[in-house]
Amino acid sequence: MVYEMRVDHLFLRMDGRVFEVLSDRSDYQHRVHVDVVGFEVKGPDRKGRYTARIGMLKDGELNLGTTRTSVDLDEAEFQRFTALVAATRAARDAGPDPW
Repeated sequence: MVYEMRVDHLFLRMDGRVFEVLSDRSDYQHRVHVDVVGFEVKGPDRKGRYTARIGMLKDGELNLGTTRTSVDLDEAEFQRFTALVAATRAARDAGPDPW
């Protein structure tokens, strides 16, 4: 199943067991396996906006030595982002399909 949302010029999507960030302005892409993707959210600020960072986890924290993507979200976007994160965590917790 594919879960996807758009924030400004970025597409955030979870496709199977890969979380991706794609841009409509360039060839930028950020792909992270669901087993190691991490999310960090701050906010809301005084304007009601949230800042979310997406990256790879190392020892339970976002790894500062890897690519990270930061997006600003309004309340509606934040609600969709929360559902996207929940779907990503559910895919991680389900584990890979046995074959």
